[in-house]
Amino acid sequence: MEQDSRLYSWAWVTGDQVLSHKRCELIFAYCCPSAASCNATIYNGENDQGDPIFGFVGSTKDNIPFAPPVPVYCRRGLFVDVGSNVTGILVQWRELEYKG
Repeated sequence: MEQDSRLYSWAWVTGDQVLSHKRCELIFAYCCPSAASCNATIYNGENDQGDPIFGFVGSTKDNIPFAPPVPVYCRRGLFVDVGSNVTGILVQWRELEYKG
């Protein structure tokens, strides 16, 4: 079954950022560290007071993927908190109120 790419959103996140203010699904994220010790967190919510979904923590300069077997439902939005030593995080999600 072919999927319509217009249903999906993506962002290259280099600083704290709200990606969605409404219900969505987190599909994938890929953290690219700039140094051996990095950290960042993705939240179900519009800020860092939401429920943490995944924390990127690296002790080496290796990229860190987050590829859940099924999308993660985020009923309160989607927020990325970029901590230290992160070049950027590629995030892919799907808004659930798409009106194509």
